[in-house]
Amino acid sequence: MRSLRTLSATGLVAAVVLTGSAATAGDTEPFAYKRGPVSVTQHGVEDRGGVLVRDITYTGRAGEPVRAYLVEPARRGHYPAVLYLHWFEPPNPTSSRLEFLDEAVERARQGTVALLPDLTFPWSVDVVGDRRDVANVVAQTVRLRVGLDLLTTRPGVDRSRVAVVGHDYGGMYGLLLASADRERISAVVAMNVDATFSNWFATFFLGLGGDATIAYEKLFEPVDPIRFVTQRRGVPVLFQYAEPDFFVPDSTRRTLVSLAERPKDYRLYPDAGHELDATARADRAAWLDDRLNP
Repeated sequence: MRSLRTLSATGLVAAVVLTGSAATAGDTEPFAYKRGPVSVTQHGVEDRGGVLVRDITYTGRAGEPVRAYLVEPARRGHYPAVLYLHWFEPPNPTSSRLEFLDEAVERARQGTVALLPDLTFPWSVDVVGDRRDVANVVAQTVRLRVGLDLLTTRPGVDRSRVAVVGHDYGGMYGLLLASADRERISAVVAMNVDATFSNWFATFFLGLGGDATIAYEKLFEPVDPIRFVTQRRGVPVLFQYAEPDFFVPDSTRRTLVSLAERPKDYRLYPDAGHELDATARADRAAWLDDRLNP
């Protein structure tokens, strides 16, 4: 991915303040939070042929700043919106807000606003093997809910047409949002997701086994995606999986999809790899078009 070429920069400008409602009615625990002002600082903007790619930082109430891209059509309109959540694949540069940038620009040319935040857990915050990991999953989810506050209050965004697209860990967070924010989310795409956070953390980060793994798994039960796929209450989901996928066993994939309430779509991509492929991207675009542009 090319880096942004700054056409105009605001530097340390006075923050734009977007105000949400005072409280979140019908919140899903443990991700409850109180909405408040969202401060946005723009660092630069690039015009990509009628699409504005804004390099921003946003901050919610008592929260940490989140670096993100905000991608918008340059022309005024009444647009659907997508929150894109990237995968974990360091040191690949697309293990960041860059992963979906080209996809977001392409959709913006057709009339869509997108927010692409940098995720931090487990990208830049270490997995330590205790309750702090669960707290970090909760904190990351709340920061993404603040991102939805920003996106749904953006001028020109149709609040009735908001989707989440997530890959790998990003897709797992997307499934949590589809339950916690089901009143604001119209559709969710989950790409090569695991059913539980503890599985990848225990296996690839901590090297746990036996009783230690079982105890660690129990810590995450209140926040695992497999719990929340049954609580979307009508939010449609598209599951996209490579077959085979080194990181997601067939049994895990089948269990998660079978437990997910309808409406749901389930598509497999032979030999596409964990990153998936152009066919998956085209399917994702068409599926989103059907739900965001009826």
